[in-house]
Amino acid sequence: MKRRAVLATGLLLLTVAGWLGGCASTPDESDAMTATFDKPVAPVHDAAVHALTARGFEITRNEPLYIEGFRSRKIGLFVGSGGETVGVWLMGESAQRTGVRIDTAKSMVGYVGQKDWTEAILSDMRHELGA
Repeated sequence: MKRRAVLATGLLLLTVAGWLGGCASTPDESDAMTATFDKPVAPVHDAAVHALTARGFEITRNEPLYIEGFRSRKIGLFVGSGGETVGVWLMGESAQRTGVRIDTAKSMVGYVGQKDWTEAILSDMRHELGA
């Protein structure tokens, strides 16, 4: 009897772990956008932070060449929205030129109600940097 209970508990834990893993945000390479700015890394980094916060994202990682923001989940009438994570990668191509890659990751559970923020963030960065 104990063995059966241990097996049932193990199966339950594996099921829950699989479910939680399926809910995790994962980047979708097809949604990623790239751009190049004729600016040093520092102002491009600042523009990315400003664009994320202006769109309601909380900055969760702020490194010299990577910024990540998370937008909280909200419950809608039919489907919840939010829960998106946006990553902004910076690549210093030269002292005065910076490459950018932006990607919105969405969770499997809320995919229908979530928005791809990639283009909006890039647009805000272009506006701030005068590009």
